[in-house]
Amino acid sequence: MSRRSLFLVSFIAVISISSYVVWGFYAHREINRLAVFTMPSELAGFYKRNQIYVSTHAVDPDKRRYAAALEGPRHYIDMERFGDGTVDALPLEFWEFHDKFTGLYCITATDSLEVSFAEGVIKVGEQTAKLKKNDYKFWYSKEIFPSYRQELDTINTALPVKIRGDFNPCLRFSVFDTMMQHGVIPYHMEDMLRWLTLAFKKRDTKRILQLSAELGHYIGDATVPLHTTTNYNGQETGQRGIHAFWESRIPELFAEAEFDMLVGKANYIVDKPAFFRELIRTSHERVDSVLLIEADLRLEMPESEQECYEERLGRIVRVPCTAFTRAYYNRLDGMVEDRFRLAINSVGSAWYTAWVDAGRPSMDGDLAVKVEPKDTTYSRKAGLDGRDH
Repeated sequence: MSRRSLFLVSFIAVISISSYVVWGFYAHREINRLAVFTMPSELAGFYKRNQIYVSTHAVDPDKRRYAAALEGPRHYIDMERFGDGTVDALPLEFWEFHDKFTGLYCITATDSLEVSFAEGVIKVGEQTAKLKKNDYKFWYSKEIFPSYRQELDTINTALPVKIRGDFNPCLRFSVFDTMMQHGVIPYHMEDMLRWLTLAFKKRDTKRILQLSAELGHYIGDATVPLHTTTNYNGQETGQRGIHAFWESRIPELFAEAEFDMLVGKANYIVDKPAFFRELIRTSHERVDSVLLIEADLRLEMPESEQECYEERLGRIVRVPCTAFTRAYYNRLDGMVEDRFRLAINSVGSAWYTAWVDAGRPSMDGDLAVKVEPKDTTYSRKAGLDGRDH
């Protein structure tokens, strides 16, 4: 091989582990595959026949992250950006979250006026009027929020109440997005569960499997601590690469041989918003440990023992050394395994809950499906920050 060829091979073949994404493809597929074993007898046959499908398509949301601008925020939420940084600071409903953390503007013939609503009062520019919350909710969730999700630059609708006084009427509305870049995963999981329930009611097998696979992905993401913080890859603390270190390298090295995969049977989820918020809460409270333990370990171990090179699929990749990963895994004291197990049971519980809420339809006659799922994403012209959570 010539020197030039050798240089080019060396240049393009050394790939960092930071190219991995979320829980790792291996982990996401395993979580969905193992969730099948949590199913009750009435659903076990259906999901076992389609185990390969829900496992293989567990990674579909990651595959389209860079094709759809609004896909990325479905995978995380930056808790520090909202109120006191706890789930209690998040509005209960998605429309209210959107209303609170985005700017809505009334476009008149001569001006652009900010629209806001609080405590029974709607304000357009300097003009105000009383309005019941349910009336505002109905208008916002029916007219504004769906149009925004359909990528409309402007929204043609009328205010839900006449504003008195000298006021130029709104000709249309525009949304200034200050929300999506900080993530919406708890709300998106709720949406996915509702859609899965509807699919079960219709006994739409293809749709059931598509939504089951993808809901499993988002639930898996919600159990990862670094999906709940602005410091998602250690970039704020000089720990770049910790995201893949925690959620990809550790499971790939130790899950099959050392994780206890027996997580019990799926449970019915009574309070859906509380269930998904609890995933976020318990993930976020572990962020400091994830970062501090790794930082301390890097100070203690020689740099030469931290990064190694391995061959994968004919390429040389740079990864955390096995001994270094083992030390980090041990000091985390079972955290990664616990979150992995929680993800498996939570995915199974969500599938089971959708089926129960749909009226427990019989799935005995539904055969295995081999079909590519529809891409139900929506994109938006306005780009986000391009981060790789």
